[in-house]
Amino acid sequence: MKFNAVFVFYSSLLGFAVGIISELFLVAVNFLIHGIWYTVPSLLHQPHFYPIIIGLIGGLLVGLSQKYIGKFPKTLHETLEEFKTTQSVTYEHRILRNLISSLIILGFGASLGPEAALSSILGGLITWLGDRLKLTLAKKELLLNLGIGAMMSTIFHAPFWGITKPLEDELDKGKISIKWKKVLLYTLTTICGVIGFFVTKHYFPQETVFAIRVPDIDWDIRACITLFPAILIGLCFGYFFLWSEKVSHHWISKIQYPMLRSLFAGLCIGLLGMTSYQFLFSGEHELFPLSETYTSLGVLSLLVLAVGKTLLTHLCFDCGWRGGKIFPAILASASIGFAFVTVFPYTPGLIVGVIVATSITVILQKPILTATLLLLLLPLQYFPIIVLVCFITRWITQKIA
Repeated sequence: MKFNAVFVFYSSLLGFAVGIISELFLVAVNFLIHGIWYTVPSLLHQPHFYPIIIGLIGGLLVGLSQKYIGKFPKTLHETLEEFKTTQSVTYEHRILRNLISSLIILGFGASLGPEAALSSILGGLITWLGDRLKLTLAKKELLLNLGIGAMMSTIFHAPFWGITKPLEDELDKGKISIKWKKVLLYTLTTICGVIGFFVTKHYFPQETVFAIRVPDIDWDIRACITLFPAILIGLCFGYFFLWSEKVSHHWISKIQYPMLRSLFAGLCIGLLGMTSYQFLFSGEHELFPLSETYTSLGVLSLLVLAVGKTLLTHLCFDCGWRGGKIFPAILASASIGFAFVTVFPYTPGLIVGVIVATSITVILQKPILTATLLLLLLPLQYFPIIVLVCFITRWITQKIA
């Protein structure tokens, strides 16, 4: 595909706009969460059953939105599949529905991430732009992938996520044939997206998110011995995440009434919210505090957090509270990692990183994307080992399959 200067300019402008939209969306979600879960209960003197009341109100709103608006927001997979099937992403009467549904779901405490909502909203906007510019189908598809890549790079603080998309595609085909023009275009769009994101963030500062900073980063030879059981634990948890997803879907599908399903999820959100807010929301805001306090929580509490977060994530999604699962999966995997290093505290940052990398590679089946996703999550000196672990995990999963 030939890229002229005008298309490169459009791609750069798109990346910048995606960064702005992504940050504004996250600001709106965080504003709702803070208002619903912190400001209001503080004014009401922290009533004990408040999380259950809010969870049920959220379940009622989700049920009503599913009935009168539709099954929104669309997931990242559904957005890409719709484009492959229809050569477009529907935007008429869809963007506002995606926005309203996602704000209700994320604001009322669902253990889900924002990537599904943003991809569906951006998919519609990009299709609208492609129609107005009268782009070819191939360029529309590339523009959609560029926009989603820039969005994922910004919200996950993973600047190389979008850049690795063409590399991952080639790896999936069983060959390594790098198309440098595409890589450069992805790079440019991602850079513009990150610039737009942080320029907007300057005016809407938020707390530190999506980072693990274990204080002890000294290398310990005993960590080499624990690497193998760490990989095994990551594999087991990754497959547990996928298995529990199927089990949840099987049992929740037996509930015939959508409103009952959404209220049931709201009740579960409320019950777990009474225990700890760490079970709720997407989880990116909890990673940094968890990395500082895990030693005081105990192994059992960390295991309960990992399993509870996983089950609530699947339950929310299957009950109509639709959203992304990557953020919750990372927090749950990190909780397992922290539980392990509580018992074997040898170079804890590395061991937690290995467990998270292994688990997320099993879940996503994308070693390059997983490695780039974790680039800024962990100390940079661990990155070469994380990359190696991602590819070892992919090789193991292919053998198992």
